[in-house]
Amino acid sequence: MHALTCGTCAASPGREFRALADGLFACPAGHLLTPQDVDLDGPTVWAVNASGILGYVTHPDHALESLGEALADLGDAHESHNPAYAAKSSLRSAVDAFGEYAAAFLAGVAPVSIR
Repeated sequence: MHALTCGTCAASPGREFRALADGLFACPAGHLLTPQDVDLDGPTVWAVNASGILGYVTHPDHALESLGEALADLGDAHESHNPAYAAKSSLRSAVDAFGEYAAAFLAGVAPVSIR
């Protein structure tokens, strides 16, 4: 999970927003942020970790789609001009996508399905 830091404070460690009991977020200097103020670009969602720090992760659906695409590319790697490079690139993409899904899972954003 990537922590969201206060834009008003200096960009230094320890300036992350933390969850408050009233549902708002605050940096150590007291600057407030509401859930409606959290505006993320791309396929990301916000989450709060066990320490109460506000952050963002890749949306789990997007991570799974990326994983599926990487595995499909891996299956087609033998048709490439450079199969070894294509396979290595596809595996790297698959590992990255799985890492993004795992981060979403650990942040409590990804659902768990038991079959």
